[in-house]
Order: sequence, then structure tokens, then C-alpha cells
Amino acid sequence: MAKTTYLAVAPDGSQHTRTTDRDYTHAVLVEGPGGWGVLGFCGRLDLAQKKQAERTGAIIVEAIPANSRALGASAPDADEPEVAEKTEPADEPADGASEAEPTEPTEPKRTIGRLVEELLMDETLDYAAIVERVVEVVPEIRTGG
Repeated sequence: MAKTTYLAVAPDGSQHTRTTDRDYTHAVLVEGPGGWGVLGFCGRLDLAQKKQAERTGAIIVEAIPANSRALGASAPDADEPEVAEKTEPADEPADGASEAEPTEPTEPKRTIGRLVEELLMDETLDYAAIVERVVEVVPEIRTGG
């Protein structure tokens, strides 16, 4: 069986890969002092959810097969990737605000994962167009190699 490299992108844009002959669908990521790291790659969503429950703050993202073509390149019969990201809202009050004081609702922090998820919902965009839009918003992101 051929080996496949799977790519998982953390909310900060860091990319994590695993090369294997197994099939993966999701990766569980956790943020630590050195940034985001991989807790594990899983072949089913229910297994990823079980792994996520092992660590507070862990999130689930899609594991995207990356070695069949360069990221951003379009392949004629390639399946379009989807993003499955779970995040927990912060329960900490804003600076200078106590828990008793009501604060005005703020928009959730915009992450690369959320941006990609929004772009994937637009059926008119192909994979290359999604990558192009992400690079427009975050020019310093690495999109390959």
C-alpha cells in the first residue's frame, strides 16, 4: 500500500504532518508552551472525539491528504477537503472586567480554520481558489513543501 502524507493545520496556521499507509480523517491538536502540537491522528471522527476528551483545550481538525499534489494545486478528480474544527469559547472575563459586570458581546476570534471552513461552504470555489483566498488574508502562511 502506498504511503500518504496527511496535513493538519492548527488555528495559528502551523502545519503538522504524518506519513503513513493508514487512512486518517482527523487530527487532534493541543496548544502548549511551544505552540500547537499533535495529540494524535485518527481514522474516524468518533475516535478523534475520544482522543480530544483526554486533554482540556484539545481541538479536532481535518487530516487532509497532502502528498498526492502540492498544496494549492488543483487535481481534476480530487475530493475537496472539509474542515472539522471544534473550539471551546473562553470563559475568562475581558481585561479590567469582573465576572459580575456584563460585557458587550464580541465577535469570535477569526482563525485560519474558520476562514477555510467559510470558504469551503462556497460551492463555487475550488481548492486552488480557497488557498489563494487564505494566502490573501494571511500572506505569511506556508502553502507547500
